[in-house]
Amino acid sequence: MSNADLQDYDVIVLGGGGAGMTAAIHAADAGKRVALLEAGDRLGGSTALSGGVFYAAGTPAQRELGIEDTPEAMYADILALNGDTVFAPAVRRLCQEAAAAMQWLGSLGVEFPATRLSSPNGRSVPRSHEPAGFGMRIAECLDTALSQRPVDVVRRARAEKILLDPTRGATGVMVDGEPITCRAVVIATGGFGGAPDLIARMLPKAQRVGNWAWHVGNKTNRGDGLRLAEESGAEIVGTDSGLLLSTPNFHRDLEVLGPDWALLVNLRGERFTREDGAYWEISEALEAQPESRAFVIFDRTMFEGAKPHPRVLEALAAGVITVSWVPRVFEEQLAKGRIIQAASIRELADRIGLPARALADSVERYNALTRDGQDQEFGKGASSLRPVATPPFYAVEVRPAILTVTGGGARVDAAARVCAPSGRPIPGLFAAGETVGSLYGRHYVGTGYAIASSITFGRVAGTEAAASCGP
Repeated sequence: MSNADLQDYDVIVLGGGGAGMTAAIHAADAGKRVALLEAGDRLGGSTALSGGVFYAAGTPAQRELGIEDTPEAMYADILALNGDTVFAPAVRRLCQEAAAAMQWLGSLGVEFPATRLSSPNGRSVPRSHEPAGFGMRIAECLDTALSQRPVDVVRRARAEKILLDPTRGATGVMVDGEPITCRAVVIATGGFGGAPDLIARMLPKAQRVGNWAWHVGNKTNRGDGLRLAEESGAEIVGTDSGLLLSTPNFHRDLEVLGPDWALLVNLRGERFTREDGAYWEISEALEAQPESRAFVIFDRTMFEGAKPHPRVLEALAAGVITVSWVPRVFEEQLAKGRIIQAASIRELADRIGLPARALADSVERYNALTRDGQDQEFGKGASSLRPVATPPFYAVEVRPAILTVTGGGARVDAAARVCAPSGRPIPGLFAAGETVGSLYGRHYVGTGYAIASSITFGRVAGTEAAASCGP
């Protein structure tokens, strides 16, 4: 009997989110004996909590709309944005295989209507494919596909250690003090948003917002994968790679859309970005401001005239997001003193501690832009340009504090193999999803990049792990 026949499994996948379920499905389809261990009570992970948007180039939806795009263009855009903060060969494979991964989800029942395709920031090539049913639909379809394979799924099972052999590499995991052996391990346990020590170590920018910071991802995301990989000799990369979304902190829930109709100023009373920019662009601009703090300035007329986009209402009904800029919340927070009211701009500046002259000048310049119907300073769309002119005036503090995606973790190569600091792969050890530190980079690429990298590299990790087991 060979040593391989003595193993409990060929492949053990740690984590039952989008990346983990995908990896387990592909390893099983390669004919391997597979186990999936999930720390929580249910499968789905952060994928089930997300909007499910998938970032890809060269897709059928793009072609249907006459949009010319290629994986090579996607790769060039990511490298131009993130440079050496990502591992280029791994990013190239992601770009080359993202469209196929999205079509594979389609074969499982996830629909990506061309009508839901959008530009991630309203200016670049439309690559953000929103599924009907959002991330929950992706999780449901993956769960169904997994149930149709001979995969042993164990919930409430948290791996404590990866077993390593000096020559063969990963040979199993420890769960509840007991070894479970295999020939390859895929780490797909999510990020570290629920681990304060790892946030302090890996995401220094989060410290600037003080006690405002909080995590919106899956509650089991406590950095298990990062710790397990590091204890196994992996190089950990991706410091300060993660997405912190701006929030007024009215309630601790996911809100990705701020008031694009208002004026946003920093602690100097100066405008610093286009208020209708992509959510991650606004957040990164906010990170660069003094103390990572800013104020939304508006009047009652602006607030009462704002209308939510129909897609926002759909996402709200599905429980994917919450919204703060609605009358009920406005009145609640005004009564609590978290929305500051004043009869004049100068009085408002005094009440929030901004230079009165600077804020008055910013409002005056902004109002002039609204009269011209063209934002020559930052390029804000004409439909969102509204004057701050009718008292009373209001101010709300915002900070980049909602931690949605962490991008630091194990370094992997283009085959999803976990690598040591020397650059050499650790035999039998693979990773996918938020556990990976080689793909996200310092700047978030755009809406759908997290899901695309999780599913695409979940496929890569499952396939490569199965292949590493031999026939």
